[in-house]
Amino acid sequence: MILGYLVRKINILFLVFIITGCSTVKNNISNLNGVFLNEEVICPLIRTPEGSGELVAISKTNNNTSYVGFRGIKKKCFLSNDNIKMNLAVNLRSVRKNFQNDDLIKLKISLVSIKINNIEFDRDDFELGFFLKSGSEIVERELNMSIFIPKDGKVYIGLFQN
Repeated sequence: MILGYLVRKINILFLVFIITGCSTVKNNISNLNGVFLNEEVICPLIRTPEGSGELVAISKTNNNTSYVGFRGIKKKCFLSNDNIKMNLAVNLRSVRKNFQNDDLIKLKISLVSIKINNIEFDRDDFELGFFLKSGSEIVERELNMSIFIPKDGKVYIGLFQN
């Protein structure tokens, strides 16, 4: 009976010790916000240079044409020192009239940030072999990109055929 009482008290003390220890660790981590955790901020506007938001691409294998364009862009931005880190999920869509055969379109997507004086700051180029399966009139593909942006900078994204 006394032994059961002591075990119960020890378990309660152990639980209090763990809860107290965890709250201290959480407070220490939140105080190191700039080191381990980045503050989420509003993303800058993404611009598309004229003629690079969509294109009519010619496939490498069958010489067929396909309309290719951005279907959507999801963005998340975090403050990182004096810059903003932008993570993107870019969704591309291809629509084609002749979809009886497999096709391949070689594309390049460029994501660029510039300083206020129009000097390039950071770049993420993604070269893509966009495979179009036979029988599929519409094909979508999502890819991830990221760059750093100066606080007063601008962001551009463009689609080009290789």
